[in-house]
This record gives sequence, structure tokens and C-alpha cells, in this order.
Amino acid sequence: MPRQTLLSGTSFLGTFVLIFIALVILFATDTFLVRIERAEDRTEASRLLAEGREMMQGGRYPEAAERFKDAISIERDNRDYRLALANALLAGKNFTEAETALNEILQKDSTDGDANLAMARVLAGEKKIPEGISFYHRAIYGRWRADAAQNRLKVRFELVDLLARQNAKEQLLAELLPLQSEASADLPTETRIGELFLSAGSPARAADTFRDILHRDPRNTDAYAGLGEAEFARGNYQLARADFLNASRLKPDDGAVRLRLELCDQIMSLDPTRRGLASSERYQRSLKLVSLALDELNPCLKTPAPAAATELADAAHKALKARVGELRQSAATDTNLDLSEQLWRARATDCGSSTPTSENPLALVLAKIAQ
Repeated sequence: MPRQTLLSGTSFLGTFVLIFIALVILFATDTFLVRIERAEDRTEASRLLAEGREMMQGGRYPEAAERFKDAISIERDNRDYRLALANALLAGKNFTEAETALNEILQKDSTDGDANLAMARVLAGEKKIPEGISFYHRAIYGRWRADAAQNRLKVRFELVDLLARQNAKEQLLAELLPLQSEASADLPTETRIGELFLSAGSPARAADTFRDILHRDPRNTDAYAGLGEAEFARGNYQLARADFLNASRLKPDDGAVRLRLELCDQIMSLDPTRRGLASSERYQRSLKLVSLALDELNPCLKTPAPAAATELADAAHKALKARVGELRQSAATDTNLDLSEQLWRARATDCGSSTPTSENPLALVLAKIAQ
């Protein structure tokens, strides 16, 4: 091979190697610069996230949302930034935009526990309660990145609190049963569950819960008060009084317990069906019920009164003035109790009352008699 040709080939190969090395250096430099730029972007996005979270703590929700949006513009696929944005919009009651942000997360992962919980809160905020309940369930059975068991328990409590506020007793009871088995056995949690059983209209389960607390902590004031409420709801006013009395002895300055104790006393002093009462005492109590029921009806009689209400009022006046011998007192007692119930129903139909039925001793005694 000619020497000149060999030199020419060697020169071409050397040039090719140099060009290749230069390309590799350029590629490595470009990759390095891209990595630096991405790292700087991540740092900036993290800074915006931190600023947004600080603003959230200060209640500056719209400003926080803007920071989270800026972070998303840098890292569009970052789920945490979108969730932070949704929570900021939710806190600011911007439910429409919050729902949009959460839908973007849930389209990628419908089992995301945090996103489902946030969506449940959004829908509850929009008064879309059935839809919100559905997302609470999705959160309970969804996927959590950390502390799954604790987060599911937290969601269950949040759901039962919502149902309690809605007075959805059947649904509340259905959620409480699994919650009771999953919750920790600490006394504050058990007390809260007992109170929720009361809200669910299950005083028997509430009573069992509070008795269990008292078995472990015989001086637990809240448990005595809760047990009193459970017995009160079941119409066991004497037992309720004993429980409220125990609570009052342990915490004498508790005004709410003191009022419940006074209400029990009022009911027990009016109830003509209590065991051991003499016939004459039952009769006197029946007259007292007629008098109280008439007092409740009287405000309606100041306007042109309905004829039926007027007739009942006249019958009440006659009963209160009647002289009844001892032999006729038993029959007169039954007549008076029937008249009291009619007067109460007339008041409910024609008058209304500023006192809630659950706080009115007359209403509670008549309800017990009617059972």
C-alpha cells in the first residue's frame, strides 16, 4: 500500500476519533447541564411547596394555592403538589377548582387514599352528602402511602362525625360497628364512640360502652354522664339520675350535668306510673299533668281558638275543679292522663313550643306513659 494512502487513512481515523470524543464531551456536558437545571427546578418547586404550606398554616389559602400552581408548572406530574393545591382550594372553599385538581389525581390512581379523602371533603362542603359518603368509603378502603391503619381510622371517625351532624342514625350505626372493633381501646376514644352511639339512637350500645369504661376507671366523670344520657334516652330516669348524681359528685362545677340531674328530678316528681305510689298520689300527679298541659295550650286560646282546643281546655278546667272521692281516684287518674295527652297533642298541632321536647319534663313523662 502506498505510504501516502496509509497516512491519509490514519489522518481520517484520527479526525473521526477526535470528532467522536468531542461529541461525547458535548453530550456529557449537555446531560450534566440538564441535570443541574432539573435539580434547580426541583429545588425551586420544593421551595414553592414549603412557602405554600407556611401560608396554609397562616390561613392565607389563595396565596398558598398560587404557590402550589407555580410548583406544578415546574413539575406537572408531581402528585403531591396537585394534592397540596386541592387542599388549599378546599380550605379556601373554592370547591369547583379543588374538584378539578383532585380529578386529575384520581384519573391516574382511583385508589389514592389522600385524594379520595380530599374529594369527600369537597363534596361534603358542596352539600353533596351521598356522593361525599361514597368517597369517604373509597378513602377507607383505598391505598395510603404511610400509616394506612391510622389513616383509615381517622377517615372513619370523620365520616361518623358527618353522619352524626346529618342525623343519619341508621348509616351512623352501620359505620360505628366496624369502627368500634378497629379503634384503640384508650378511654377517650371509647368515650367518643359511646357518645356517637347515643347520636345513632342506640342507647343500649352506648350504655354498654360507658359501663366498660367505668369498669376500668370507676371515677370517670364523662362515662357517668354518658351512662346517664344512655339511661335517660331509654326512659330509665331513676337510673339516669343516679348516674348524673355520680358525675356531679366527681365534678360539682359541671353545669350541664347539674341541669340533667334537675330534669330527672322534675320527671320523677311528675311521673304517676312510678312504682310504690299511693292511689291518691297518682291522682294528684295526674292533675298536675293536666294543669301543665293546659298551660302549654293556653297561648293558642288567645287568638280565635280552634273549637277542639277550646273543648279540651274546658274539660281540663272541669277536671281540675272536680272533687273526686278515694274510690273514684283510680278511674279519674286514667281519665286525666288521657286528657293530658290530648291537650299535649293539641298544643303540638296548634301552638308549637319554644322548649325542645327532649328538654320538657311534661313531654317526656307523657311519652313514657304512652309507651
